[in-house]
Amino acid sequence: MPQVNTTKGAERHPEKRKNPERPQPRRPEWLRVKAPVSAEYAETRSLMRDLDLVTVCEEAACPNIGECWAQKHATMMILGSVCTRACAFCNVATGRPDLLDPHEPENVAKAVAKLGLKHVVITSVDRDDLEDGGAEHFARTILAIRLASPATTIEVLTPDFLRKDGALEVVVKARPDVFNHNMETVPRLYPSIRPGARYFHSLSILQQVKTIDPSIFTKSGIMVGLGETDEEVGQVMDDMRSADVDFMTIGQYLQPTPKHAPVDRFVEPAVFESYAKLGRAKGFLLMSSTPLTRSSYHADDMTVHAEKRVLPHSPEQLYALVADVRRYPEFLPWCMAARIRHQDERELNADLIIGFQMFRERFTSFVELNPVDLEIEVKYAEGPFKYLTNSWRFLPHEDGCEIDFYVDFEFNSRLLQSVIETLFTEAVKRMVKAFETRADDLYAAE
Repeated sequence: MPQVNTTKGAERHPEKRKNPERPQPRRPEWLRVKAPVSAEYAETRSLMRDLDLVTVCEEAACPNIGECWAQKHATMMILGSVCTRACAFCNVATGRPDLLDPHEPENVAKAVAKLGLKHVVITSVDRDDLEDGGAEHFARTILAIRLASPATTIEVLTPDFLRKDGALEVVVKARPDVFNHNMETVPRLYPSIRPGARYFHSLSILQQVKTIDPSIFTKSGIMVGLGETDEEVGQVMDDMRSADVDFMTIGQYLQPTPKHAPVDRFVEPAVFESYAKLGRAKGFLLMSSTPLTRSSYHADDMTVHAEKRVLPHSPEQLYALVADVRRYPEFLPWCMAARIRHQDERELNADLIIGFQMFRERFTSFVELNPVDLEIEVKYAEGPFKYLTNSWRFLPHEDGCEIDFYVDFEFNSRLLQSVIETLFTEAVKRMVKAFETRADDLYAAE
């Protein structure tokens, strides 16, 4: 069974023995975190040990381990605890890899179910020694989690599968909700920071995921403080967007031991904020950029969005306008077209084409019509919006009608949650504006 590797320094990283000692400078205040002491942290740690599981939280010495484990969130590391690569930034042990644990996928699934995770991140060491780089093990783990905890959304953070033909397809066809592969740094620094990898191969991995299955969200991240420039960070963003990457994370590099690559600079929070603004402007659906950001930090949350308008028309008129889905499908969120399957006074079923950015998917919606109380509720049966419901309420007002538009995002995943929230803020404005214009055109003369 794989065990957490607790050796340190040269024993964990024999390839770094000859490196000079380069102690990390004192961390600024914004990078200091409290030591983990909560009972929830201890319970999560105990569960990992009982199931013989490895977590990247421990192996990579993540500064957020106390907060995340206290919230019963962990990033599981499969394929053992020893990596076949020797990246200059990474604290995961390097050397002769562990034997694969055939029970690991099922044990990971048990931990996910026992912790009650709404969203789980599955990552791994690099396994260049395996014919498929561990791809089949990833696929088995995804399947085991689907069986043990069907409501959990799954993110994989994979190695680059360099020279492993067909490996990527195995993981993608297992259909994780999010496919993450980190670029780690800018291309100029790859020879010294990530010598075993190739920048454009990693970029190609992310692009191929979208080619194989456009419905899967893709994600990547980099560290800053390794010697990159702000211009190079912007170029990596452009490269990622050219590969249709949906989510990006940027965090501060922290030197694990004196033998690792030194910290070039501690990037101030204001600079991280500027990266976030730039990334959103470039089109990332989710942009997380803070000193303590890591690939899987804060991976579950919920959001509700509500919008109200008062229009100078009667509630009955405005209800009838939204209820006419056949003529006005754009009043359903992200709906580009609708084909009615069944409709009566109380219910409507329609095949919808939903779209945002480059994403397009067809699936069925159920619209409940209540002409007495003037209420409309929309639910989605499948696809990425299956946990989303939205409703319209049309209430009498002294100036005509108050429209109460309410959306409940039940993704329970900050990753998917933030995407929907970011998109919906603008989508609602456009949708309501279109609604107001259509209502004025139809009813202004009455």
